[in-house]
Amino acid sequence: MGHMYIEIGLIALQTLILTIIFLFLSKGIAQTILTGLIELDNKIATAIQQVVEGNFNLPEPPNPIQALIVEAFKNNLGKKETNIELLRDKDGKFK
Repeated sequence: MGHMYIEIGLIALQTLILTIIFLFLSKGIAQTILTGLIELDNKIATAIQQVVEGNFNLPEPPNPIQALIVEAFKNNLGKKETNIELLRDKDGKFK
């Protein structure tokens, strides 16, 4: 019967140790999330302020060669003509 109390004590000790580890990790994760949210809030505030003040950088426009390539793709996508002539006999079978 003495061994049973030792096992119960070991299980209680393991539970206590795991609970302490869990609380320590939870605190670290919560701190990391809080730090990330504060950084995100600051970045959003800066972005909004730049938009309101008009101090934001526009992406550079595409160069003329890129514009020509895009225009050529657009022109080719619109053309769907087939150069295939389907020949059939009088009974509807293909030749």
